[in-house]
Formats: sequence, C-alpha cells, structure tokens
Amino acid sequence: MSWTSAVRSVDMPVTIADLLSLPGLGLRLLTGEPQRVVRWAHTVELPDPAPWLQGGELVLTTGLRLGRSAQAQREYVDRLADGKVTGIGFGTGLSYDRAPTALVKQCAARGLILVEVPLATPFLAVIQAVAAALAQEQNAAFRRVLAHQHQMTRAALGKGIPGILRHLAKALDAEVAVTDAHQQVLGAAPGDGAALVDRVRAEVGSDGNRAAGPLGLSVRDGSRHLMVQSLGVAGTRRGLLAVAADTEFTPLDQLLLTHAASLLSLELERPQEVVEAHRALRAAVLGTLLDGGLTAQAAHRSLRHLGFAPADRLVVLLLLQARYQRPALVQQTARSLDGLASCPYLLREEEDGVVVVTRIADLDTVLDTLEAADVTIGVSGAAAPDDLSGALRAARYAAAQAKADHRRVARYGQLRLPALLADAAVRTVVGHLADDLLTPLAEHPVLYESLEAFLQHNGGWEPASRALGVHRHTLRHRMARVSELTGLDLESAQDRAALLLAVLSRRL
Repeated sequence: MSWTSAVRSVDMPVTIADLLSLPGLGLRLLTGEPQRVVRWAHTVELPDPAPWLQGGELVLTTGLRLGRSAQAQREYVDRLADGKVTGIGFGTGLSYDRAPTALVKQCAARGLILVEVPLATPFLAVIQAVAAALAQEQNAAFRRVLAHQHQMTRAALGKGIPGILRHLAKALDAEVAVTDAHQQVLGAAPGDGAALVDRVRAEVGSDGNRAAGPLGLSVRDGSRHLMVQSLGVAGTRRGLLAVAADTEFTPLDQLLLTHAASLLSLELERPQEVVEAHRALRAAVLGTLLDGGLTAQAAHRSLRHLGFAPADRLVVLLLLQARYQRPALVQQTARSLDGLASCPYLLREEEDGVVVVTRIADLDTVLDTLEAADVTIGVSGAAAPDDLSGALRAARYAAAQAKADHRRVARYGQLRLPALLADAAVRTVVGHLADDLLTPLAEHPVLYESLEAFLQHNGGWEPASRALGVHRHTLRHRMARVSELTGLDLESAQDRAALLLAVLSRRL
C-alpha cells in the first residue's frame, strides 16, 4: 500500500534507541541496531531462559549463571537469538566487570542487541522505563484511534460511504470494500475493490446464503489478513465490510473497524427515498439551468447548495445509451457518480440520452468512472452556469460525432469546425447561410439525411452509401437531386465546404 498507517504504528512501540536516550539509566550500546523494538524487559538469571520468553524481550542478566567458557557464552547467545529476543541488557560490576568478549562477538554475529547496564542502574529501573514507555505509547495510540473515529464520523456526514472507506483504508494501511446484501460493490478504497470482493465471495458464498444474518469472519491467506463484517441494524444484513491487510489486525484496529461498521450500517439504512430526493433535486436544478433565463447570480445560488463554487467552470456530458435502457443508464450513472467524493454533479434524463454536468476540473475523473459503462459520451467545452443550454448543444454534437466515428468519447473542443461555431458571432453568420442553402431541402428529409452522410464521409460514395444502407447509385441520384434543388455543385470544394458549415450549424 502507498498510504502510511496512522493507527497500526502501535505495533512498533518502544525501541532500544528510546532507552538509550534516557539519561538516568546510563545504558551503553555494545552491538546491534538501536532501532530494534523492545516489547518488554525481563530479569532472568538462567542458563537457558528462552523457554520462558515470547520474543521481543530485552533480557536483563548479570551473568550469574553464564558459563565461563567462550563456547558456553556463544551457546547462551544462540539460544536467545533462536528464541527471537531483541537483545541482552548485561549488568556489569557484579559477576563481570565488563561484558565478556565471546558474548559481544556472538551477539554481533547473530544480530542481537547487547546493552551494558552499569552497576548504579537497578534492573527494576530499566523494566519501569520500558513499562512507562509502553503505557505512554498505548495511550497515544488510543488518542489516535479516537481522533480517527471523530474524523471518520465527519467524513460520513460530508461524503458518505466513499469518505468513510478512504479514511479507513488510510488509517489501517489496508484495502477496504463495502457491498450491498447481494455482494455488489458499493464503494472501495483504494481501487475498485473487485478482487477483494471476489475473495469475500469465495469465503462466504457467492449467493450470500451463508448466514443471512450477522456475519463476522477473519481468515489468513498467506501473508494477507482478511476480515469480513456484517453491516446493518437489528440483526438484518444490509451489506458487508471487507478489509484486507498485510499484517494482523490489532485490538486498536478492531476498535476502528467497529466504528466504521457502525457508520456504514447507518449509511446503508438511510431510506432510499432520501437518495431519490437528492437525485430529483439535481435533475430539477439542471432542468431549470437548461431552460435558460436565469441570471448568473441566480444560477450560482442554485448550484452552491449542491457542492459547486461560484468560481467553478462547468462541462456538460451527454451519454448515449448502448446496451442500457435509459432508466437503467440513469441509475447506473448516478451510482457511479455517487461513489466520487468531493465531485459534485447534476444529472437529468433527456430524450436522446443522459445529461451530466460536473466541474471541468473533475472531468477526467468522471470519464474514468463512467468508462465501465457501455456508452458513447459527448463532452462540451467549458461553460458558465447560465449557458448550459449552449453547452448541451455542443455535447450533443460531440456525442453524435463519437457515435459516427465509433469512439467512446468525443470532445467538442477537439472537433475543428464545431469549435469554430462555438463563437456566437460566427454561428449567427453561418446560421443565415444555412437558411439560404438548406431551405430547398426542408421538405425532403431523405435528401437532407443523404447529404449529411455524404459530407460526413468526405464525399466518399462507398462509405456514405454503406452508412445509409443504400446502393451507391441511389446515393448518386440523390446527390444529383440535391444539386438541382440548391443550385450548388457537389464536386466543388467551395460549395461542399459551405454545405458542411450549414449542416453543422443546423445540427448545433
């Protein structure tokens, strides 16, 4: 994971360097890395103390039972190293005036800490110093957990499920995902959570019938630790929280996970009517803006309550349905955009597709989010809130161009002639030209459609006739009739350019 955990650092509480920095102890490092962790300090005067230790300890000894031979001293170090202790605190001034040479060399060879404890320093003082440091770190860890709980609650209030998940993933240095009761992903961090949810399905069953009520599961798969927790209240499972990390979850991690599960359960219990009301409000505001007639001030006031700032430049997207029916496309798009925190949007269903308005700063993020949907997207240029109707015309043209070119996305600003027509003065002049040139075709829709296809395909008879589904001779006959009605020569580059501008103007 690329994020640094702020909670799980409790797994490294006290180091040898911390003890060396305490002036009252007078400890001196003889061998080893001072950043090694000390989980406890223990006085042991046994030839083989390893069976009574758990690992991570600083073994305090005066060498009272230490063998006098170099071989015995090396074997003593080996037994402690095999027992995974952190090191030895060797008290001088009683059995030995200084640490034996064989002991020092073997500690260095095995990577074991060796600290000299002077006669004036009681072993009890070392033990108390470690205990105090551990208690201080534990208290600090609890304070960190409480701070994370408060921050997570604020994230829930402002950003819902995505905010909770991002904060939890960062705090635990873990991958997290939330599903609904049918194990469909509602949110994840970092990434899309697909692989994590697949693993959850393998553990609890893809049909979700294994323990339909509350569920708590903790498993280890190689170096990865997985925890799955039911979400919901009153014993009803509304969804699942899945968390995967590279290290085992600590009791403090559990506190944070429990808090996150409570917040997520409340989010899942939120009445669907509230969600639908928010979506209806966005659609109503967008409808008002598209109708025009609002001043810039009134438009900004309407948008401010939906997360937009007055300085935001907006962009309009038109989504053309493919395999989705339009109501399903609306729901799919809304769910995808709801998963983006700090990314306000408006959404409305139109006759030809689904209209989305977002900040131009969020455009790439929105396009990446909608990439999974099988849709064609037209993107306008930057627009002010009081000119969204013009931006929608631009997005509509870009979407049609994308569909004709079999592209997923087309941006209006990258279409050369349409970008020229974005200028109001140019559009007015070309509009008059269109009236003059295309009026003779007003009562001949088939001829107009054929002319449009002919121009779109650069005057190519074969590709244009295939696009129309007619024989090329039929298309030639139609274009001859267009020339008769308009008085223009379609073999002339200048006349064709004028017709292309007129057709583009009409389309906008």
